[in-house]
Amino acid sequence: MEHNPIQTMLDEHDIISLTEDIIDALDKLWEADAAQYKTTVNTLLIFFREYADGYHHRKEEDVLFPAIKDHPDFVLQEIIDEFETHHEDFRAYTTLIEMALEEGDFEKAQKGLNNYVQDLLDHIGAENDELFVLAESLMDEEDLETIFFKFKDIDMELGEERKRELEESIAAIMV
Repeated sequence: MEHNPIQTMLDEHDIISLTEDIIDALDKLWEADAAQYKTTVNTLLIFFREYADGYHHRKEEDVLFPAIKDHPDFVLQEIIDEFETHHEDFRAYTTLIEMALEEGDFEKAQKGLNNYVQDLLDHIGAENDELFVLAESLMDEEDLETIFFKFKDIDMELGEERKRELEESIAAIMV
């Protein structure tokens, strides 16, 4: 399929998953270079808020979840509710990490980052293995193409250039 929204989601998950290695490498960096630690964590917070939440979760919450919920063959409302709760938890994590960073409590910030990324990777795994498989089994090609273009509309509204910049910000940390 040329316009597959599930591939869009999987590609974004791959980019978001890159943060695991960055977060692992940050542990104790504040002891050698507190300023660099703060800079990198702030870059991650911007990425999580704007890219993971702003672009990716918005597509799920505004387009994919409603499309699945509205499908006549869909009966597992709880799965969507659980994913939406995860998104709220991720927003709370970023606030906690930001507060710890502002207070200079780098160990607390790092613990928050570690918990966040582990929960995020579990969430990504569940979406990849359950939600996206479910969506592809429920939707026909025309439905999926409609979702794909709604995803593109979100990217255009939020800024395709900004999305690339956020992806590049993560790639730059990886170097």
